[in-house]
Amino acid sequence: MMPSLSLKTYGQTDSRIIRILIPVIIENGLMTLSGMVLTGYIGRLPVTDINAYGLCTRIYSIYGALIRGMAAAVLVLLAKELMKRRRHLVNHLIQECYMEILFVSVLLSVLILICSGWILSFMSRDPVLLAGGKRLLLQTVWFYPLFALIRLNASAFQAKGNTGTPMKIAVAGNIVSIIFGYIWIFGIGSFHGYGISGAAMAQNLSLCVMFLLGTFLLYGKGGEYEGAFENWKMQDFSGSSKLIRMGIPAALEDSFWQFAAVMISRIILGYGQEYYASYQLGLQAEGFCDTMSAGFMTASLSLASGSSEEQNGVYLKRLRFFCRIVIMITMLFLLTLSSKVLGLLTDKPELIRIASGYLLVMVFSQYPTHMQKISNGFIKASGRAGTTMTVNLVGLWLIRVPLVYLLGSVLNADIMMIWWAFNADLWFRFILLEIILRRQRSAAAQQM
Repeated sequence: MMPSLSLKTYGQTDSRIIRILIPVIIENGLMTLSGMVLTGYIGRLPVTDINAYGLCTRIYSIYGALIRGMAAAVLVLLAKELMKRRRHLVNHLIQECYMEILFVSVLLSVLILICSGWILSFMSRDPVLLAGGKRLLLQTVWFYPLFALIRLNASAFQAKGNTGTPMKIAVAGNIVSIIFGYIWIFGIGSFHGYGISGAAMAQNLSLCVMFLLGTFLLYGKGGEYEGAFENWKMQDFSGSSKLIRMGIPAALEDSFWQFAAVMISRIILGYGQEYYASYQLGLQAEGFCDTMSAGFMTASLSLASGSSEEQNGVYLKRLRFFCRIVIMITMLFLLTLSSKVLGLLTDKPELIRIASGYLLVMVFSQYPTHMQKISNGFIKASGRAGTTMTVNLVGLWLIRVPLVYLLGSVLNADIMMIWWAFNADLWFRFILLEIILRRQRSAAAQQM
């Protein structure tokens, strides 16, 4: 049952939520804008280059999913320790998290490097596409660990409720990516550019800038965690064990989607390269919608990890209120502006036509897509990361992938049916998470 609160209390709650949401939305918006600008550059290159970039982006996304899951666990662990005001344990936890995530990130990068040929050949058999994808992957994989450290830095800021600094870091990284991306892809003056390799170089430089800025602002003089590494000693591995218990389920949860996306990409490529290129462009345009709701997962984790059960009820209600506003905006965007955005991403009419169909169908997925971020955050903050992992596993691998395989590989259905299969999975997972969250809150209320 919701507690009776004054308008002043609701105003304070809304103010705290907005202070977390807005910077995260802006940060993700800038990242999406940067990605869209780069996609717009790449969309003017040959279709083979577009698809090679898409294959490498899919591998990068799998890597990112594993890292983001662990970074979310770091956010929860740090927020809980900061709430208890145990600074010495906070510093110790930071040391353990950096050591563990750096090891994992380097190990994953090495595995991707060793298995690059096999991974790419699983998604496509086209020798020209495979050669382009492998060349691009070899140019970027060395910088993947920097992405892991950037996400860890962001979690350290967000655990203190500081979402503004990661936003400013993203601004710097995106400016670098956009400016150097254009120069290195197309050239300027007598310099003719490097084509698709220029996009990889711009991404690498952007990661370097964001890592250096974030690390200095966190641990340099006057930083949020100044002195965290002064007394480096591994007393025990309690922080590591907690990170493993929370981080691995969260990492697997995100990676289930990415592995499923690899299977789905292979099926879509079966329709033809133009369909896969259109799907990639559609995903990039849809990124605007994800940008608008990205802050809700961060806000849910941050607020629910450092608050009482009674406060959580208020936060849940108000977060859902703001999320409904965002859903209306994203639906209007997909209905009215998506074709114009696609026109900025590519000059190929056939790709715009196919991608527009994808975005039209995804209008119906906006409610479950955004709302489940809040449910996910509250369930994870309670320490039940394994629950959300299981829901994702069931939805993706028992509904989405089998449906897409049946429709695409067995029945040879129209590509639009593939997009409707995505909707079925999203609604199933949303409903299941809602049932779990309601039962969790009901059980917590009975214990109060």
